[in-house]
Amino acid sequence: MKLVQMSVELVHLELADLPRLGIEATLLARFQRYYGREPAALESLAILAPREAGTRELMMVLARRIGAVLRDDNIHLRDRGGDLGAQRKKLCYLPGEALAEALRTPSARHALEQEAACFFQDLETAWPAPPAKYEPVPPSSFLDLLDVRSAHELPTYLSANPRALPPELERQLRARVRILESA
Repeated sequence: MKLVQMSVELVHLELADLPRLGIEATLLARFQRYYGREPAALESLAILAPREAGTRELMMVLARRIGAVLRDDNIHLRDRGGDLGAQRKKLCYLPGEALAEALRTPSARHALEQEAACFFQDLETAWPAPPAKYEPVPPSSFLDLLDVRSAHELPTYLSANPRALPPELERQLRARVRILESA
């Protein structure tokens, strides 16, 4: 299973592009404050707002920043003579609708538990209304993944429309990760 499924049309977005894209103003201001921190201080984050508020764009800009940090870490590892095959830092980026398949595929699940950074865009789409292509995974499976990553101090970033999440999932996310939301 492919574990990097980014929106091709958004791959080239930069932080400077966001104000002209119609991102909800409060959400953008909160994101800019979060983004302005040192990369090592960018802990796990849930952007809770409808897609129309600009969550996809924010996730892509954040993924580019984290990806650049991981690339630089890998370059330093290589330059120090480290084993890139065993120690390379990677990023996973999945749309919510790919979550069920990823959690059911042992190699993908293992990668999601171990990679340096994971992004889940539009998480609410992991629980579609029937009939669905895949049987939805229980929200507890995603929370278990989040807990494993947290125990290993690996950041996880997600966007979701809180009104479309399964019952109790929003509350559980709020208890586990930093939240950015619109006014």
